[in-house]
Amino acid sequence: MPAAEPALSLIRLPVLQEQTACFITRKYQTMIISKSPVGKYLLGIDLSDQYCQISWIYNKRARFGRGFINAATGGVSREPVTFSTVSGREVFNIPAVLYKPEDSAVWAVGQEAVELAEEGGGTPVSGLLQKAREDVRISVEGEKYSAGLLLALFLRRCLAMLEPEITKDQIAAIVFTSADMDYAMEQTLMRAFGRMELDVPQVLCESHEESFYSYMLMQDAEQRRAGMLLCDYGQEETIRFSTLLYNRRTSPVVYWTETEEKRLPGGLTPANRDREFAAAAKEVLDRRAASCVYLTGQGFEGDWLRDAAVYLCRGRRVFQGENLFSKGAAYSALLHVDRPSEIPESIYLAPDALHSNIGIEVLLREQTGYHVLLDAGTKWYNAEIEEDFILENGKEFSLVQTPVTGGETRSLTVHLDGIPDRPDRTTRIRVLLNMPQPDKLRVQVTDLGFGEIFPSDGGSWEETFSV
Repeated sequence: MPAAEPALSLIRLPVLQEQTACFITRKYQTMIISKSPVGKYLLGIDLSDQYCQISWIYNKRARFGRGFINAATGGVSREPVTFSTVSGREVFNIPAVLYKPEDSAVWAVGQEAVELAEEGGGTPVSGLLQKAREDVRISVEGEKYSAGLLLALFLRRCLAMLEPEITKDQIAAIVFTSADMDYAMEQTLMRAFGRMELDVPQVLCESHEESFYSYMLMQDAEQRRAGMLLCDYGQEETIRFSTLLYNRRTSPVVYWTETEEKRLPGGLTPANRDREFAAAAKEVLDRRAASCVYLTGQGFEGDWLRDAAVYLCRGRRVFQGENLFSKGAAYSALLHVDRPSEIPESIYLAPDALHSNIGIEVLLREQTGYHVLLDAGTKWYNAEIEEDFILENGKEFSLVQTPVTGGETRSLTVHLDGIPDRPDRTTRIRVLLNMPQPDKLRVQVTDLGFGEIFPSDGGSWEETFSV
């Protein structure tokens, strides 16, 4: 049975009280959750070339306002549970390693694979995510394996670690999260999932920044009174600062992330690392205020935070933990599958997402109204819709682009040169919208005519707009 983590895995950093010069720790509670599918698990999977981490939400219809049932303990928790590879300890990361012993068809995975590789006598395979993205063929004992197939094997074996608590038929949704999520990475993960032979109703992919957004939506409103800063200290002395910002003047509220990276000098002593990080954080916070700060990543391990902790805790709430992204992905699954009524609708604008609503004015029952075709926040590579319309008159129509981050509404006029002359409201057209690039909207129109009275002449048109 998977080991359940303690209720709090993101711990409040001590706050330095200047009057007494002593450290005080405050307990933090997350926002109330009211509902999710009965008897189903919603999984968040944080994946990199180094590790896999899995968090989940399970609810058996706890009383309103009480939170989720923790199926492992029977208790009620307001946060997702993260799988630990060691019972009673917070060892969340499953090493992203496969190992095939000589003359055996059974692959080892995770920490077992690492330990067997140290003993020798077989073939270890690592770097699965990037190799699958590049569609690499991996040679093991003279056999060639698709990296995507091995990635699917690794993920399937990771999910098997959750049994018997979580079985395949109990999973309602999975959200994969990764540091550098783009179209190629999403396609890599979706192909790997397809090879896992799981019947999961919803599978989604998102970036670490979007998982952070989902995590913050589920926290108390006080944390969101200003910007929210995420400090991800990963490999090679690089710290990724992501400030989550929002515009309350829009309805729904729009969130977006501003991200920058700072590289610390190598070979730093703990004291120098503390000073360098404090200076880098101050530079970011001087430009963008934040009401709370989250610290995550292996770089923050060890007891070296001193001056930086004092600076960050001045007027801010500060948290540290290693499972923020998998928890955020689990929350994303909840928000997609069964959004709690307590959480107002909002939009997250990823860097590769459409930043405007695209719609059209239509006449329905002799009343003019606005019909949305593409929603802001949709990833450009997922932005596609096809609908049929009847032209009221003329040989053109206009789409309406409405930026959700501010700015003027814009008309995108599509010209149908050469379309046959017909009476008003007797020309039916099929309109296909998609985005071939992050900032380009392609409009394809086909003349459908009007039944046998005005048959189509097969005309088609295409225009591309910058959005």
